Amino acid sequence: MEEGRPQWSRETPWRQGHVLCAKALAATGLRHADADATCVVVVSHDCDLANDDLDDEPDVEVIVGCVVSVPNGTFSWGKAPRTLHLLMQRNGAEDTVELVATRKRLVPKSTLADFEPDRAFALDGKGIDVLRSWLSARYKRAAFPDAFVRRMGKTGVSKRLAKKLEPHGALISFVYFDLDGGQAMERPDGEPYELTIFLVYPPGNDAEASADAADKLAEAVNEACEARLTDKTQIIIKNCIAISEDDLPVSRARVLTHWRLEHMTLKADGIHPGPISG
Repeated sequence: MEEGRPQWSRETPWRQGHVLCAKALAATGLRHADADATCVVVVSHDCDLANDDLDDEPDVEVIVGCVVSVPNGTFSWGKAPRTLHLLMQRNGAEDTVELVATRKRLVPKSTLADFEPDRAFALDGKGIDVLRSWLSARYKRAAFPDAFVRRMGKTGVSKRLAKKLEPHGALISFVYFDLDGGQAMERPDGEPYELTIFLVYPPGNDAEASADAADKLAEAVNEACEARLTDKTQIIIKNCIAISEDDLPVSRARVLTHWRLEHMTLKADGIHPGPISG
């Protein structure tokens, strides 16, 4: 470390969810393909950031993201494990930052110690929870039976479900499946899976209005999926239910399986985050 330069300490101002300032971007050379929209977000855990033993923890993990003008509901609330559209405050106004899991980079703490976070950006407690949940989901997301996943793709239900949910990204926070009453297994051809879909929504400031909107969406999702399931030997939709986050007990959530709309990031449907430089 050069004499007179700041050193990394446990009192570092950097926290998970902070954004690199313009001078830090220039020093690290990190930039998005859309350079003017570049937004590099710190994703290292606070405990790792506080570790001042640079032999043990020398780097800060970041994601080279970008500010997008139009949020995509498919990527909100961490529903897709590869791409996240994260709501942040920027100079008091709401902005959407796109983060892609494969755009993680390491920045030496010795470099970042020279700079302060960009205070124009702010992430509230709920946003931090969404970011942390999304970061961990890439490694712990549930695996469904191969036969079920194939049938969801073959029948078009998976795509139809995502299409119905996409315009309502802010309304629905989680999608849970109850597959065969929790007894999911590899079923042979001709033996259908029984599926109940749970659309979980945050009650927000107007719980009644949120409930009405979620109920209408659940009906639309049920009809759309049923329309794709004319062959009752594949999948049988038993129900599609809207339920408030406040009304979903932990005991119930534990026996359900989180369905993430990750096929949307795998298909060549125009969703192609560009490369980064640096």
